[in-house]
Amino acid sequence: TTRDNFEGKPVTHLEYSSYPPLALRSMLSIGQTMKEKHGLTAITMIHRLGVVPIEEESILIAVSAPHRHAAWKGGEEALELCKEKVEVWKLEEFGGGEGGVWRANRDGARGIKVDEVGASQQTE
Repeated sequence: TTRDNFEGKPVTHLEYSSYPPLALRSMLSIGQTMKEKHGLTAITMIHRLGVVPIEEESILIAVSAPHRHAAWKGGEEALELCKEKVEVWKLEEFGGGEGGVWRANRDGARGIKVDEVGASQQTE
């Protein structure tokens, strides 16, 4: 769920971007690994792209397994691996005129201010 703050700063929304062919390949690999590792019957993962308002979900992971423990473990591990490995980036837009920060889709990952991104692209 999209939170309304990051390190005490108000967040107005998140905007997700990806390179879909690579991100889908990574998600399929994670899903297959989780099925094998946890004995899941099935797993589905969906990551939203574009603007995600506050309090809305950005990722959905549904799993089925013969036993609930395997389903819980497989779903939780799939979520952590998605955040760690899938080629999805987020623009965290702050309120109060501060602008936004691009981050890898990892909790607490250091970001680059939007104006810094533009400046670095202009110098390359």
